[in-house]
Amino acid sequence: MKCCIVIDLLPGYIDGLNSEETNEEIEKHLDGCTSCRTIYRQMSAEIPNELPAEKRDIDFLKKLRKRIRRKYAVVALSTCAVLIGSTVFLKNYNIPVPYDPDCMTTELYEIAYVPNHLGLNEWQYQGPADTPISSATDTANRNSSEPPGSVMAENPNSEETLTKEQIRFVLSMSQEKQKSLKINNFISKGRTIRRDGRTIRIVYYCYTKTMWNNLFPNDGSFVNSLISEGDVFEETFYRNANTDYQPKFREIYYLPMGNMNKLESLSDEEFNAQRENATLVWSGVI
Repeated sequence: MKCCIVIDLLPGYIDGLNSEETNEEIEKHLDGCTSCRTIYRQMSAEIPNELPAEKRDIDFLKKLRKRIRRKYAVVALSTCAVLIGSTVFLKNYNIPVPYDPDCMTTELYEIAYVPNHLGLNEWQYQGPADTPISSATDTANRNSSEPPGSVMAENPNSEETLTKEQIRFVLSMSQEKQKSLKINNFISKGRTIRRDGRTIRIVYYCYTKTMWNNLFPNDGSFVNSLISEGDVFEETFYRNANTDYQPKFREIYYLPMGNMNKLESLSDEEFNAQRENATLVWSGVI
């Protein structure tokens, strides 16, 4: 029997499917053919269906370590993202501080167009005005048809000193109270509207604290000096004499709102209606 025929019949021989006569012929051939006998041994050898138990344990542990490392990496990244996001939120979310008329007031003060240390004329703070006004009650009877007392030369270069009045927010409190309130920010929004045929400049303002400062101790210090003495007057004076400035009637309210950017999207009627939730602090012409 030829080798090629024996090789084709070997699977049936191994599985006991061939006839006795065929098996006898195959056995005779295998006794005298080394090549076919080698092939027979290879085909009849047992094929392991599974890896050794020791090998399986090693592979399992490797896969388990990879999963654990992957989970640790995901947890670490997620934790960092949550911590960073929470810190940003706590440091930027403003909580309004309730209005306190005893320490949250306004003050009129005077600026003059005078030479500075370089000899150039610019607006400089001259001290409180002659009649400081710090509450809405004090200003209710103020004449709104005329600007407050100020001296304005027709020509800034004349000998007469050009002066103007401004108004600013003043937060006057002890360091201990400041620490207890934890105020660290100041926000304001203003808009000129028409009400009952009259032009009025409405300014809302509020002192705030961040959630971070509310949760953790701080030294009670302000972010900058404008928070403790913030100008209400929205026209900025530098070296320009600004003689075209026209005083206008202003109403200043304390509005306990942490995010005043929302006011920008309101209509004039809605902006004006916010007075219902606010406290009138000052009104007059300036």
